[in-house]
Amino acid sequence: MNIWSNIGPFILAVIAVIINGVPQLLYAQSRGFALKPAGFAYFVGAIGNTLTGSVTPISGQAETITVASVKKNLRNNVSSILLAAVIMITLGLLGGVTKIADFAGEAVVYGMMSGVGLILAGVSWDMFQQEKRVTIVSVVSAIAAYAIFLNSPNKVVWTIFISVVVSTADFLFLQKRRVDLATTVEEGREAVESSNEWRFWKKEYWSDFKFIKPTLNLTVILGALSLVMLNIGANISFGGITASIANTTQNYDHLSIINSLADVPSALFGGPPIEAIISGTAGAPWPVLCGIVFMAVTGILILMGLVGRLGKYLPAQSIAGFLLVIGFALTFAPNLQAVTASDNSMAGFMALGVTAWSKNPFLGMVVGVLVRLLGSYVGLV
Repeated sequence: MNIWSNIGPFILAVIAVIINGVPQLLYAQSRGFALKPAGFAYFVGAIGNTLTGSVTPISGQAETITVASVKKNLRNNVSSILLAAVIMITLGLLGGVTKIADFAGEAVVYGMMSGVGLILAGVSWDMFQQEKRVTIVSVVSAIAAYAIFLNSPNKVVWTIFISVVVSTADFLFLQKRRVDLATTVEEGREAVESSNEWRFWKKEYWSDFKFIKPTLNLTVILGALSLVMLNIGANISFGGITASIANTTQNYDHLSIINSLADVPSALFGGPPIEAIISGTAGAPWPVLCGIVFMAVTGILILMGLVGRLGKYLPAQSIAGFLLVIGFALTFAPNLQAVTASDNSMAGFMALGVTAWSKNPFLGMVVGVLVRLLGSYVGLV
């Protein structure tokens, strides 16, 4: 395949993953985080992946945003993000995240990843409850696209792009609707208003960057520990899944250092955590470069204030089909097969079940390890 035939899928992958990330960023805004500071995090991610060759990009992730904003005190929330970043950077520098994955064992990691696949597929059902028509159109078009391009090396790219474009077009042109961003704001919490000013030489532009002095208290410490546990599980599971789509491997310590460093400039100005994602860029030509371009372009769009403007045109449920295909066909099924073929399948199955039930990959991994180590004493192994 020559270079010209690769450029089209490459560009489509970048566009599709950007579209995928916009609803997550708007969700972060509705949880009280500022948008523009997140642009710095994407630049850090682009630089980090360039230096390390990491295939997993970072972006907004609903689960991490939710955990980081359980409390409605923004100063405590960003302080927890910063403390978690320090802990994760230390673990990464010491090789701790990779050691945790190695200690857990392949069966447990495969089981956890399979459980994450069920979580992703389950999100489609949640979206169906929110917007039935958009979700149905997205799922049907995703399944059709995946079937049509099953033998294509760019099947993931086409699945994302077609499902998002078709469902969004139906929403905008056939239903003639727009997203009401006000309805996404949680009761009792106000979304941060953004000026949408893109001219950085204007005073109004910099009004969106308000330095938040970190604090330390019990709430901050407990919040940071929650984020650390979630990030360890997410980096291993999401990084592993993304790398498997690209037919390569992921250094979990590098990934942890990159996304933790990225969180620092974002959180200092009230921005959200930006973490590892399962990304369609991994299924594109030149997956590492594709992820880097995605992060660089997204950072520019955020800093120019364009993400907020795109929000009313992109229903969050447009990604339901992609999540179903990625979750079930590309994550749950192959990892379940790997668990079944492993030497410690029971530990893997327990990790799968607990991950899916608790929606916490780290908790699933802990239970899987306990079953592997102690299962023989209680008749499970």
